[in-house]
Amino acid sequence: MATAPAARLMTAEEFMRADLGEGPHELVRGEVVLVTPPPGYGHGSICYNLSGLFWEYQRRTGYGHAATNDSAVQTQRSPDTVRGADFVFFSNARWPKPTTFVTIPPIAPDLAVEVVSPSNRRGEILEKVAEYLNAGTLVVWIVYPKKRSIAIYRDAESPPVVLNDGDVLENFPELRGFRCLVSDVFA
Repeated sequence: MATAPAARLMTAEEFMRADLGEGPHELVRGEVVLVTPPPGYGHGSICYNLSGLFWEYQRRTGYGHAATNDSAVQTQRSPDTVRGADFVFFSNARWPKPTTFVTIPPIAPDLAVEVVSPSNRRGEILEKVAEYLNAGTLVVWIVYPKKRSIAIYRDAESPPVVLNDGDVLENFPELRGFRCLVSDVFA
């Protein structure tokens, strides 16, 4: 009895060069996965708010730089995994802002943010948290629009710190001088 040959796993570099067609994709352990359905307006609005808050933070402090819109973050090698983070922030100390076009940053971000969509499942969100942290991300925020809360993870084994609508995001050693109301993320 003949067995079908195993599909060849894609590398992060091949994934970033590939024409994958319509819709957002991620590379998960070497295999291309279509992210469905695409995020809605509320999701994009939260990412936009984060961009504005961090743009102001960067302008005021010069501490780092950010990217949004499912920016590529490599979380694993052999087989490769590339996630599309909703928002990432890098301190200039860990990775100075690049002066040329970069497809995949050479290091994990200081901060990775995922905004939970109705189609996301708890297990897949926790898998991403663990991947980001294991790759070297210092802190992960999971934003829950329906609850208007943010879960903050520094390691995959400990329960997160959860901040709600009336709380303040501040005193992060990874983000010196950053401060905003949780409600600003949902404004």
